Amino acid sequence: MPPEFAPLFERAEEVVARFFAERRDLPEKGTIEIFGERYLLVRAASLSVEFFKLCEELFGKGREAEAADFARNILFDLAHAIGKADAQRFHAKMGLKDPIARLSAGPVHFAYTGWAFVDILPESRPIADADFCTVYDHPYSFESDAWIRAKESPAFPVCIMNAGYSSGWCEESFGLELVAAEVLCRAKGDDCCRFVMAQPARIEEMVQRYIQSTPKLAPRMQAYQIPDFFARKRLEEELRRSRSDLEKRVEERTAELRAANELLQREMKERLSVEQKLRQSQKLEAIGRLAGGIAHDFNNLLLVIGGYADLVRERLASDDPLWAYFSEIKRASDRAASLTQQLLAFSRQQVLAPQVLDLNDVVAGVGGMLRRLISENVDLVSIAERPLGRVRADRTQIEQILVNLAANARDAMRDGGRLVIETANVDAGPLDGAAVSGPHVQLSVSDSGVGMDAETLSHVFEPFYTTKERGKGTGLGLATVHGIVQQSGGTITATSAPGKGTTFRILFPRVEDPLAAAGAGEPAANGAKARGTVLLVEDEASVRLLVRRQLERSGFHVIDAPDPAKALELAESGAEVRLLITDVVMPGMPGPELARRLRSLRPDLRVILMSGYADEAAGKPGGSEPGIVFLQKPYTLGELEVKVREALA
Repeated sequence: MPPEFAPLFERAEEVVARFFAERRDLPEKGTIEIFGERYLLVRAASLSVEFFKLCEELFGKGREAEAADFARNILFDLAHAIGKADAQRFHAKMGLKDPIARLSAGPVHFAYTGWAFVDILPESRPIADADFCTVYDHPYSFESDAWIRAKESPAFPVCIMNAGYSSGWCEESFGLELVAAEVLCRAKGDDCCRFVMAQPARIEEMVQRYIQSTPKLAPRMQAYQIPDFFARKRLEEELRRSRSDLEKRVEERTAELRAANELLQREMKERLSVEQKLRQSQKLEAIGRLAGGIAHDFNNLLLVIGGYADLVRERLASDDPLWAYFSEIKRASDRAASLTQQLLAFSRQQVLAPQVLDLNDVVAGVGGMLRRLISENVDLVSIAERPLGRVRADRTQIEQILVNLAANARDAMRDGGRLVIETANVDAGPLDGAAVSGPHVQLSVSDSGVGMDAETLSHVFEPFYTTKERGKGTGLGLATVHGIVQQSGGTITATSAPGKGTTFRILFPRVEDPLAAAGAGEPAANGAKARGTVLLVEDEASVRLLVRRQLERSGFHVIDAPDPAKALELAESGAEVRLLITDVVMPGMPGPELARRLRSLRPDLRVILMSGYADEAAGKPGGSEPGIVFLQKPYTLGELEVKVREALA
């Protein structure tokens, strides 16, 4: 040892010698006792070279490297555990408390038990912190002797148990996790068996530091291996913790299942998975596509039903009994058309006419209607921030949102209450789960009604979901609001609690464009009968016949075609067509493309595009292009006449 450690080891020799002086060999009992403890004598070769050969036989030919790794792991783990146990017992019996005294007893104990003699080199730093490092030799290692006597020349250091035992003893002495790596080994031709011991996280660093400090020996110190005992130990501990956590979760889950049904439902809602939310979103999207398709098909039917009802009523006196019958048909058709508009709004397929708006003006304009809609015992309060930022939206649809939300609030306040409509400028961030950012205008509608529980609130925007009595609602009101808001580029959220009322918050992106002029987009009134030739293109025969009759009634000469190919043929025949009326989705060629083709031949041709929902409307040539207007199905005779005048204006 370094000279400064001499006094420590002299005292250690006295302690260990006293311990081993009390040895009793009792072969008649098959026992060896030292200081009252039973010991074993084991052949050195059986725990070194012969153990490696046994492992090779077990693993079979071609798996020698795997067998060697297995043998090293087993031997190191065993020796490390024995070293810790021997140190703990020895320290207790001999009353050793000081870490250095405990450490100094170790090498002497190794010598007495036949593990090894120890030379501690000056590079060692045996201190109880992260910089702990000892460099030492085992000149008479039992493992090296066993390999040398067997005349085996291994490619790796063989003193596995020496490394494990010495690091186990020192670990117990200092209270630090320690591991040792053999860097030189007599069994593979080196002059000595040399070890570096350090904490697992620093062992590689300490070995490399020692190799760099001894450049002459560095070429021979390349086959060392760091025992992975601690890695396996940590893995086992992680597995044990995982198993314990799993058992704990199973117990908790079992307790939850035994709890009251209400508690279980609340817990399930709190743990609603992302996958469930995705399925819900996909379900709503699928319902929306289905609803939009159904509404589009019904629009053609309702157009024919309502149109013919109008034509018949015009030919009847108001006191004719048939006039009343057809009026009922017309009213039913209008109600059905209103329902299809709700379906289109929910599915975000409604045709919008967006313009730049001040929401304060919209709220003020619809205020009278809302007061008539709600009960007399409900106070209607408007809170308007001024000046308010502008938004781009369809004024009619914003009014529809306010009407639907006010109707819901009225139904939630049967005994009276307070309905508050508020506008505000916000620089939005995440709001009640709605991830938006930037300058927005907020429109909020709050009531003091009965409120909703979490279960109801989670379904509030689903189509056909309603808490009202059968026959009291379609379940499309809030779904319609949700669809309009999303189609307008906005975001809507709802907050509520039983007995606490409900608040809907709608955010629209703020725009800097000037407000739309009053009456913008409305055609000038013109009661005169139109004149000229109209080319009507519609693949639905019943719709084509109805529109033809409506146009002829208005004084037009009509030529019609069931498809674009026939329409081009008629136009090229020389007919002086003044107005093209075409459906958007047509066999062979979209209506907008047909309009482009014909306008390239007749630049002054006016165009009306007809369709049932917004996806088709998106295909129309620029909405602001002169001479091109859009007509949404179903429409009335009056609406058709207005669009004709608008197109020809």
